[in-house]
Amino acid sequence: MSYVAALQFVPGGPRVTGTWDDEAAAERRFLSWVGLYDGHPTAVIALAEVTADGRERVLRVWPEKPDM
Repeated sequence: MSYVAALQFVPGGPRVTGTWDDEAAAERRFLSWVGLYDGHPTAVIALAEVTADGRERVLRVWPEKPDM
């Protein structure tokens, strides 16, 4: 199983992502991006688990209710 942290600035636009086998490492990246971009008006940051069939199951999103 792997975990993905994703950062996006434009709805439907490109994402910056990182993938880890360790959930704690992915969580640290998620939190560091929240700290860096919490003042950006359009930033959306997500932490997801990649399922066996390759789908992403979202674990956390910041902000909690993104406009995207």
